[in-house]
Amino acid sequence: MKFKRIISTLTIFLCCSFIFAKEYSEDEAKKIRAAVVANVKTYIGCPYRTGGIGPDTFDCSGLIYTVFSDAADIQMPRSVKAIYAAATIVSAEELEEGDLVFFKTTGDGSISHVGIYIGRNQFIHAASDGSNTGVIVSSLNEKYYKNCYAAVGKPFTTKKKLNSQNQSNSQKQNQSNSQKKTQSSEQQSSSPASQSSSAASKSSFVSNLEVDSTLYCDWNLWLENFFNANFRGMELTGAIRYTPWKVKPALGTSLKWNQGIKLFQIPFFLQLKFGDYFYIYGGPVMNFGHATIPGTANKIKTDFWSGHFAVGVSSPRIEIGKIQLSFVQEVLYNFYTTSHGTPIDFGQSLNMGLTFNTGITVTLPLKNVLK
Repeated sequence: MKFKRIISTLTIFLCCSFIFAKEYSEDEAKKIRAAVVANVKTYIGCPYRTGGIGPDTFDCSGLIYTVFSDAADIQMPRSVKAIYAAATIVSAEELEEGDLVFFKTTGDGSISHVGIYIGRNQFIHAASDGSNTGVIVSSLNEKYYKNCYAAVGKPFTTKKKLNSQNQSNSQKQNQSNSQKKTQSSEQQSSSPASQSSSAASKSSFVSNLEVDSTLYCDWNLWLENFFNANFRGMELTGAIRYTPWKVKPALGTSLKWNQGIKLFQIPFFLQLKFGDYFYIYGGPVMNFGHATIPGTANKIKTDFWSGHFAVGVSSPRIEIGKIQLSFVQEVLYNFYTTSHGTPIDFGQSLNMGLTFNTGITVTLPLKNVLK
């Protein structure tokens, strides 16, 4: 197995070396750059999809792969890290239209995002999150991209710049050595360099967070002895969510006036969001007072602590400046026990605890604040 991995690695390396070994004259390079810029502009507005290589959806490396194949018949590697390894890394002063710009957008500090420079400090890329997603135009002057900018890469070699290849390889090796020294320094002391690396990592982590607040109207369709649509209260929640994973976790709390049972409550919850529209959450609830069975005057001395669990769906988000609006619908069950710890009659418990919650959510991705 180890031998097969070594052979695979060498094969990829040799393929990348062959791809980038061809030299182009200055005139050829100029034409290729113009064709690349013109071609990538035709994909602006296409949605983002992990693994997408077009023609309708892309991820960031898939966009590079397709554009260079279509515009210049250049076969690029298929991953960001492989593209970075194959490119000729140069200084920012050598940046030209059609070059690649690399970014470190994850907390581990590795190269994780790439775009195509189109001039005037702008680049086109396939963005997976933020206020705008899909194939978009962004500026290198934006705060977020300034913070996570990593390097400029030449996607092919011109005769004029062939000698800079060795310098590029040397620069990559120096960067690798520098990273190792920085890691060693972080373990031994808190130097300015380690503090800078820590700050960049923290900025990247924060940019992957979003905060939201939801205002709910709670209701159901029955009282204890008959069916009747009735108002069950209002609730205001706040939560903070980590977004890079497929299952996005969030922690939150809320203030709730439960009109149906005449209780003021403070729920806490852990939410798991699957994709963009479906989520579940649950956690403990603090109850202040004693519950009244809805539709009656009968009171039950409920325990100070109870729990709740909910399943919900949200609508697609509507962009309004830096914030996003969406509508949500949940089915929630709040389970109670008496102050003596004994369970409540099932019918009464169902009447007290099962509600439908309809609300509107305001979301602020912190990436939008950092830009």
